[in-house]
Amino acid sequence: MFNNENFLQKYTILMNIISYFCRNFFIMRNNILILLIISTQFLSAQDNKTPFTFDNGTTRVKVAGYVQNVMASDFGGAINNHDFVVSSLSVPESWDQQSRFAFDASASRISLDVVHKTASIGDIKFFIETDFKGASNVLRLRQAYIAVLGIIAGQTWTFMYDADATAPTIDIQGVNSRTFFRTPLVGYTGKLGERISAGISAEMPNARITTSAPVTSVTQTIPDIPAFIQYKSGKGHLKLAGVFRTVSYGNSAQEKMKTRSGLGVQLSGSIKPVPAISIFGQGIYGKGIARYINDLAALSLDLLPEYDNPGNADVPAMFGASVGVRADISKKIYLTSNFSMAQLDKFEGYTRESDYRNSKYFSASLFWRAWQNLLFATEYLYGYRQNMNSVSGNGNRIQAMLRYSF
Repeated sequence: MFNNENFLQKYTILMNIISYFCRNFFIMRNNILILLIISTQFLSAQDNKTPFTFDNGTTRVKVAGYVQNVMASDFGGAINNHDFVVSSLSVPESWDQQSRFAFDASASRISLDVVHKTASIGDIKFFIETDFKGASNVLRLRQAYIAVLGIIAGQTWTFMYDADATAPTIDIQGVNSRTFFRTPLVGYTGKLGERISAGISAEMPNARITTSAPVTSVTQTIPDIPAFIQYKSGKGHLKLAGVFRTVSYGNSAQEKMKTRSGLGVQLSGSIKPVPAISIFGQGIYGKGIARYINDLAALSLDLLPEYDNPGNADVPAMFGASVGVRADISKKIYLTSNFSMAQLDKFEGYTRESDYRNSKYFSASLFWRAWQNLLFATEYLYGYRQNMNSVSGNGNRIQAMLRYSF
């Protein structure tokens, strides 16, 4: 006997299934096509030395990345973070933050690099990179940009960043004085000669300020404008960069938004005096540029309130400097070391005795490329933080890393 209720239930389920597939048809079709293309290219590239690079003469697609695990042990002062952020040290030293042991694989990453060759406008580059350093090890976006005709648009390294100005470390955070962040931007780079390049960009403003009623944090309305000029040769490079920015804040008592100007200049570079030795250096100075100094970026120091004049705020002066060295012992083994410091100037009326004053960072590392794609490393890190009242804290870390790249 025909069961009307049972028929309606089955009909509803069937319609939901059909509706789901209709809504997702195009997504499924595109995913299937991508998988088929990659599978075909992968099978045809098995004899190549780079099986994750696919090139049909017009478009090159490269999938790359690495899987990495780090084992770390803190003693004599601990930093409760996988990254060695010296400014986060406990000052004065706390009895319950003296040691720590951790494993971390969140820096493992994967990237997709696509270059499409055209006759009219040259190469068009698409690049996407992710890792697992989001909250609770969630996959996060590191970089995603398009580059063509010298124009770059998307999220990538700030134009103040100099990747070749510090010696390598296991520690992702690296020396405490360097400029180290990625941001949404639109920029342009071009050649001024065979070895000279220059660039300028408009970058997403992101100001972190210390608040004290009625000084409040507000959204920023004017992009940061960094620019650089760089000379590069086979023996090293030299990069001069500067940034102009405005930092906005609110006065809740007056219900007004106010701004202060920030300005910074940075000189960085590297040199290879002999084939086995590389020397690195970087220095930065300015006002309201805490975002551009690694250790200070972890604190809210772009703008400070005047405690004796409530409602007023200003940009403090600050600087950072680092020096590093790399010694290639053999083709597979190399040693590196870095020393760095960052400092916030005393700003009468704007800083208190318990506020951050300066910090120092030291690293000593050994890297061994055991196989073409397999890298082992060990490292010692030391950090020191001092407050305005000269009270200080220390931290030490020993860590080891295993990385397989593809």
